[in-house]
Amino acid sequence: MRIRMKTSVRTIFIVFLLLAGSPMLSQKIVPNLSAQAPSSPPLMATEREVKAFFAKYIDRYNNKDIEEFLSFFSLKVKQNQRDGLPEIRTIYTALFNRSSSLQLSIEDMRMEIYQNAVEVKALFTVNQVLKEGGEKKVWRGDARWILAKEDDKLQIVSFDYQYSVPPASAEDKTAELPSLLASEEEVEQFFFNYVDRYNRKDLGGFLSFFSSKAVQNEKDGFEGIRSIYTKFFDDSKTLRYQVDGKKIEIYQNRVEVKARFKVEQTLKKGKKERVWTGNVRWVLGREDGALKIVSLDYQNEKSP
Repeated sequence: MRIRMKTSVRTIFIVFLLLAGSPMLSQKIVPNLSAQAPSSPPLMATEREVKAFFAKYIDRYNNKDIEEFLSFFSLKVKQNQRDGLPEIRTIYTALFNRSSSLQLSIEDMRMEIYQNAVEVKALFTVNQVLKEGGEKKVWRGDARWILAKEDDKLQIVSFDYQYSVPPASAEDKTAELPSLLASEEEVEQFFFNYVDRYNRKDLGGFLSFFSSKAVQNEKDGFEGIRSIYTKFFDDSKTLRYQVDGKKIEIYQNRVEVKARFKVEQTLKKGKKERVWTGNVRWVLGREDGALKIVSLDYQNEKSP
């Protein structure tokens, strides 16, 4: 069974990390998709290597081996924008300690392998038996990992998940579905305004669409984003930005949008024209009632 949340689909998502805590925000980290040279470097890992990584990951989880399990996480890992490795240790320690047994299975694994990152999405089921009272619980949902290589080993650099209120027991499957973060119409209006401010080179208006915690291409924070677009707008006499083929996925705690982009730029100096094309991906959250970009990643197909 494949779960992919869109506005027309309202499937209950739960994640095994819920077993130890309350709802988390979505996370921001995605593969750093920078401009590539005509001769692309090799991919970071093979599909076989990624599958072997998750086979060990599942085994350590099911054995409740906290130290071995945590060894799969980077020291710089971020979970849902806020939890670092110490918080992750606390969550799993509590989960493992109160479980008589855990059985994690991952299905429908979808992976995208880049030169510098691996993105993995999958469905999961966790069967838990509590030490106290022997109560059984079943948790189902979907999850998303970003892997990078550190010291030549795959490591989890970010973890993202969805869930709704889980069943109280294996027999109780009823749960109230949380509302989605936004409607498709709201997302479309967001990008209409975003493109309009870009084309008008309205720096203040354009930056207002970004969270103060936004990250671009995994490295540039808000001030870096401000600097990049200030120079780009200042150097440009005219800009025409187009976003085509948007694929929108709306969840309870985030919106993911993938698209193709095209930027037609006329420089002030020499009136030279440039065209930029490639793939782009945004993750939106909600802050003070408004949609905000929490991460933006793009890949130029080639330099103009």
